[in-house]
Order: sequence, then C-alpha cells, then structure tokens
Amino acid sequence: MDSREVYSRLLESEEALAQCVACRHFDDLLATLQRYSDAEEQGESDPLSALIACNNEEVEPDLPLLLRQWTPVRYVAARKRVIWGVAPTAREWAPFWDERIATQRARSIFGSIIKPATGIEYLIRHSHLFNEVRPAGFIFHLSRCGSTLASNLLAVSPAHCVISESSVLTELLLDKELTESQKAEALRFLLAAQGLAGGGDQDLIVKWNAWDIGFWPLLRQLYPDTPSVFVIRRPEEILASHQRLAGRHMAATDLSVLSHLVAKVDDAASDVLLSYQMEVLGALMNSMAQSLDSSVLVVDYTELPDAAENRIADHFGVSFSADDLQRLKSRAGQYSKDPSRSFQGDSEDKRRLFSAQDASMISQKLDGLYTRLLEARHTR
Repeated sequence: MDSREVYSRLLESEEALAQCVACRHFDDLLATLQRYSDAEEQGESDPLSALIACNNEEVEPDLPLLLRQWTPVRYVAARKRVIWGVAPTAREWAPFWDERIATQRARSIFGSIIKPATGIEYLIRHSHLFNEVRPAGFIFHLSRCGSTLASNLLAVSPAHCVISESSVLTELLLDKELTESQKAEALRFLLAAQGLAGGGDQDLIVKWNAWDIGFWPLLRQLYPDTPSVFVIRRPEEILASHQRLAGRHMAATDLSVLSHLVAKVDDAASDVLLSYQMEVLGALMNSMAQSLDSSVLVVDYTELPDAAENRIADHFGVSFSADDLQRLKSRAGQYSKDPSRSFQGDSEDKRRLFSAQDASMISQKLDGLYTRLLEARHTR
C-alpha cells in the first residue's frame, strides 16, 4: 500500500484514525503508520514524511465517511482549498471554534501533522449529498460587547452546539473571487460539516465575527427561518477596549475584512487610530440598523448574563436543564475569553479612558446609531 492509499485510508477508516489519534508519542505513531503502509516490505523507512507530503495534494475522499471524524478548519482563498482537521470532542470546549481545533491538535501528534485539503469546487459539487442544517440561531455583534459571554453560556448545555467565530466561514465569505452562488453552496456544506463535528443532533448556534454582519443579506437568504440576536454596547466602551488591544478589524492594518462594509476609509481617519475605529464601528452599527427585521432580537451588554438564559434562549427556541443552569451560573462568573479568570466589571473604567473632547466626538458620531439599536429592543 503506497502513501496515497494509506492517506486515503486514514481519512475514511474510523479504526485507522482512532489508532493514530490515540498515539501520544512519536515512535508509537510511526510504528502504527508502518503497520498500515507495509513500509518494511516497500523499503520505505519514513512513512510519516511520505504522508505529510500528501498534505500538499488535493484529495477527493468519500465525504460521508470523512465527515464522521474530520471537520473543516481553514479556508485558503488563494488556492480555493478547505483544510481539514480531526473533529474536536465535547470535552475540548473553548470560547472560540478555532481554539477548540487548536486544543484537539495539541492533544494529538497525528492531528497536528496530517492536514488533508479538498478543493472548494469538489465540496460544492457534492453538497447535495447532505441534508441542509437549520441553525437554531445566529449571533451578530459589534465586538467587545458581551457576545462571547452569550455564546459561552449557551454552550453549557450538551444539547447546544455553538460554533463561535469560525475562521473557515469568515474567510469563505470574504473571498471576492467566489460568486454569490458558490459562496451559498459552500457555506451550506461547511456549516453542516461543523455542525456534525458538534454532534449532529444538537441545536446549532453560530456566533459570527463582527464584520460578518456585512453579509447579512446572503445569510438571511440562505437561512430565512433562523432567528438572530444582535449584541450591542455603548460605543465608548467598545472603543475603549480596542484602545487597549485592537481587534483584527480595528487595527487599521487589515482592511480586507472590511471591504464589504467600508468602501474607503477616510484618509484623515486612517491617520488617527481612534477616528479610524469610530468609522469602522459606525459601519458595523449602521449595517445592523439596516438589517433589523422581525427575526432579530437586540440585546445590550447591560442585559447579560441574564438575557442568555431567558430572552436569547426563548428567541432561539432552545432550553436549559436544571444541571445546565447550574453550569450557566458558574460560567457567568468567569471572564468570557479566559475562563481561568473571574469576571470583574469595568464599564466605568472604560468610559473614563477618553478625554472629554474624544468622548464628545464619539457621542456625536455614534450615539444616534446606538440609540436606534437600543430602541429596537422594545419594538421587535
């Protein structure tokens, strides 16, 4: 059996994959691979290197078999490829989907070195083989506004599969070379694949990246029956958080994630970080305001964590058991992005960060949009 045949077997054989994933030492993995590849008979002394080389080639596996144990973990727009990884287990929960994948890879030598790739066109051609998932809910947000807390709390229930800010989904949406039809078909497949990694029979909840609100029309068209939550917060508190540590869309160094929202950042604004960030936040808020419809529930930061247990759960049509509620109360006391830390409120500190002049500038530019979104809490 040559390396390509072994590679294919590892992708589709539950037994072979389980044995390789269980290896905790390099020598054990090498011995296991040698058994599968008959390396001694072929005179191949390093079957692992031969398998790693297969990562550079696109494979066309039996997708139903692949999806039983693998999940899409990265989309490479330049090569139109989806990279796969061993699906994480429930015990590998983390606040963000990509962190769950990283945890899985850290626990498995095999998972960290075998990274199969499939062409996006191959997945689109075979997407009809799978039932389309119907997500229970979508979470959109302005960043640094409590959305991670909300998704963390929803994730305490084993009945809920929460996919939080998956880079695969975002990078696919941002690929300008794909047509809207291609994006739609690929997104259906990838979302279903990640849902299967969570268990398949759970209520699927997706928290998108902040800039993904710009793709609201496409997502609304694809999933017209899926309710959405828009999480918001006072603009100066959001901006204060980005002064301390700017997110990808707020760093003024990567405009690719904003091109669908902001055609051109004003030259003067781009020279002053706060002005740039105000423009970006304004674009996000305006996109939210334009997306309000009967499917949307607006939740303000001040309503969390209680809103997750009642308003958000009711809006999504999901529920918590008595045991879930105990876990929810425990997790609510943790810092959302670092569960090892206890949460300490800092809204007052954030509002004091800006000078009177900057605070006035923020208020004049963004308070109107914030008020419009706040009022939507009571009218939808």
